Amino acid sequence: MIKASKLSVSLGAGQAVRDVSLLVRPGDRIGVVGESGCGKTMLGLAMIGMTPAAAKVSGSLRLDNAEMVGADEKSWQVQRARRVAMVFQEPMAALNPIKRVGDTVMEPLIIHMGLSRAQARECALSLFEEVGIPDPEARFRQFPHEISGGQRQRVLIALALTCDPGLLIADEPTTALDANVALRITELLARLARDRTMALLFISHDLAAVARSTEDMLVMYGGDIVERGKTAAVLSDPRHPYTQGLLSARPRPENVRETDGRRKRLPTIPGAVPPLADLPAGCRFAGRCPVEMSQCATVRPAEREGTICHQLEAAT
Repeated sequence: MIKASKLSVSLGAGQAVRDVSLLVRPGDRIGVVGESGCGKTMLGLAMIGMTPAAAKVSGSLRLDNAEMVGADEKSWQVQRARRVAMVFQEPMAALNPIKRVGDTVMEPLIIHMGLSRAQARECALSLFEEVGIPDPEARFRQFPHEISGGQRQRVLIALALTCDPGLLIADEPTTALDANVALRITELLARLARDRTMALLFISHDLAAVARSTEDMLVMYGGDIVERGKTAAVLSDPRHPYTQGLLSARPRPENVRETDGRRKRLPTIPGAVPPLADLPAGCRFAGRCPVEMSQCATVRPAEREGTICHQLEAAT
């Protein structure tokens, strides 16, 4: 079990993650969505102890019974081996270009699991099969540039599974892939989480992928979790204005065509996510929100029914 309580990540004067509280249990599949710059990746990095050197992490993050905020790198290395692992966004950058992919996957098995080279090779081949890499023996001897993007992503997933982590964080794992390959990778991650009773934190811009692969969902904006709940419920009945804006901006038939078939402009959220140092002190969505109230920019709303919004406070 992994529990974050008021977890914050500060970079200089700005907070990339602000007071996030989250409980992740074995088998949970949680999607994290939001625009670029909203804190999704930084939250994932905080949960694996890989925030930038200049970042200041505060609050609490407990992996089972171990408090990891303030832990040294050696302590984190132990936890990364057995408690939490991450699949990074760009596999070509994450894999060593001068190392065969089989040797890359064998390394943690030898270092952290204490296997012999022969045992590690057998286990790595088994992981290649589990994640759906065709002809594992041949792929095992190849370098990253010799295999496709989808296969590189599967190698990264196999690497993350080597020490049987309790939580797998997948950071935009389908961004560089075509639609068919992305669909298969999404389905693979969901299946692995179910089969292994492993928690999955799926960070993505792709709302359809989140809908397919997760049961619960977090919406982040400006480092805050502005809405949370069951994935199906949030997607069908969003309560926060930001979530409503994200969903309305999806390129769906009803969003791009008038009833008579004429094209119409796709709805958008005005403006852009402000820099960390310029985020409002109150609701981070202030300045872009279509239903903004006078106190939104200065007073932080309290969470009600999984959502932080002054409009909900005013309605109760």
